[in-house]
Amino acid sequence: MSIGQRIKSRREELGMSQEELAHRIGYKSKSSINKIELDIQQLRQSKIKQIADALETTTDYIMGWSEKKNDEPKEKYDVTDLIKNQYGSDVYELVQLYSKLNEAGKNKIMEELRDTAALPKYTEPVKRDAQKMA
Repeated sequence: MSIGQRIKSRREELGMSQEELAHRIGYKSKSSINKIELDIQQLRQSKIKQIADALETTTDYIMGWSEKKNDEPKEKYDVTDLIKNQYGSDVYELVQLYSKLNEAGKNKIMEELRDTAALPKYTEPVKRDAQKMA
């Protein structure tokens, strides 16, 4: 499949018109896209990247170097579930609260967290009733 055919195939797969693709990459009319899809017009590297981004694919796919259309895994993971399952609900809450902060708030929290993490009493494992048992 040629570069033009790959572009046309991906554009149609996304339900995008030639006009819409032209607009997304800075062309004034669909005639340029038509020429690209017919392999009449040569593309510069920067334009290939713009087209790949507009078509939610990779430059490797557009160029014919890969059959993989995008970098995402086949199954999309829900990030919230991933965080909850991997680290627990406390870390999930921490991420939620952190994301609500402005830059100054984020800097303040990171400073406090670094200071707290540097203290051995907060990083060493808790000794549970070891002295009571002795």
